[in-house]
Amino acid sequence: MKNTSLAVILISAGLCAATSARAQAAHTGVPAAPTDATRPPPSPPAAQDEENVFRFYGTFNPRLVVSSGAVESFSQPNASAISAAGNPVFSNAPDQARYTLQVAQSRVGFWLNEKGLVRAQLELDFIDFAKASPTVASLPRVRIARVDYALHPNHLVSLGQDWDLHAPINPHGINMVGSLFLAGNTAFMRQQLKYIYSTPDLEWAAAVGFPSANVTAKDAAFELGLMPTLAARGTYKWGKSRVGLSALATRLPFNLGTPDERFRPAWSTALFSELAPTVDTNIRLELNLGQNGANLGMLTLAQGRATEDVREFGGFISARQTLSSHHAVYGMAGYQRVLEPAKVVPSYGYASPGTPEAPPAFSTATLSGTGPGILHNGTARLGYEFRPHRKLAFVLEGFLFQTRFRLQEVDVARVEAKRTTVGLETGALLTF
Repeated sequence: MKNTSLAVILISAGLCAATSARAQAAHTGVPAAPTDATRPPPSPPAAQDEENVFRFYGTFNPRLVVSSGAVESFSQPNASAISAAGNPVFSNAPDQARYTLQVAQSRVGFWLNEKGLVRAQLELDFIDFAKASPTVASLPRVRIARVDYALHPNHLVSLGQDWDLHAPINPHGINMVGSLFLAGNTAFMRQQLKYIYSTPDLEWAAAVGFPSANVTAKDAAFELGLMPTLAARGTYKWGKSRVGLSALATRLPFNLGTPDERFRPAWSTALFSELAPTVDTNIRLELNLGQNGANLGMLTLAQGRATEDVREFGGFISARQTLSSHHAVYGMAGYQRVLEPAKVVPSYGYASPGTPEAPPAFSTATLSGTGPGILHNGTARLGYEFRPHRKLAFVLEGFLFQTRFRLQEVDVARVEAKRTTVGLETGALLTF
């Protein structure tokens, strides 16, 4: 019977898996109660108490976004999940104010056998950075698909897709998918096998993962290079606080199978902490240093090439203060910078280079797949939350982004490379 229950769990989860829930702080906005991503892994009961229990959960996030000028979401010129001010070449009317209504950052998921020795989690959202205001064109996107096996109350093995073992802290806020990425917050999702050893005071973890996503139909350098990422993390815990150090590294293959084949090291280190100095105060921070991190699917600025290694540093701090059972305020600031700006290449190109007398039209620029094309990116956000019910919050959040881009030579004299945008995000967070 026990084997039958295990088979049902694995088949229902599609043999997908990922990390311990404690491995990554939540991307949910600013809920008062801890959410699934902030809870530590539940202690497994005795084998005879194991049950195949289904628990459905989610966060609905309808919101209005208004900005004084262009913004971008991971290089795409829209406000679906703002990560920087807008590239003045690639954006439409970059100096003109704009707004949008969004629901695509909403997410739903379920746990199977959440408190058992073997458990599985699947989570979806609906974001598509290539769609500015999609309405019914939103499609599901797999965020988490994982299977956990608790070998022992202190030992957990996890396989599949989930938050990266590296740099596990995320900030507060209503922009759950933008989440200070490209502005001090580094690690994102990864396919990986993790081992986590946890006690009340300490946590030691290691992971072997796939370097980055390949969305083409053919196996390419990452599949053929046979070089996974290796990650390690150590955390000291006390009460509701923790502080830790993590690192991730691999070798990047370039021009694999050609006479120009070469490998370059890619790595990232992070010091992180989550502090609870009082019952009503929560502070999260990250400091990072790395090389070629954007090549590894991390949401950073440093995109290396066969001929260049690109290094960067950055970090963020995010604090939330509960004022009463119905009111809370929060704020955050983040910054990421490339150490050698001359090595950054533009994120876009033109089908035809034009001439000095007749330069190409901005409207003909297209993304070239060469990375974010950002030299440095900083942001600050302030938010207020009104919570009439423990599961529902109405949020008002102001933001400022200042971003400096690498431009094509033909554009240097035509537009300003440094862009500053202010705006407002407001909406609801219903968590169940």
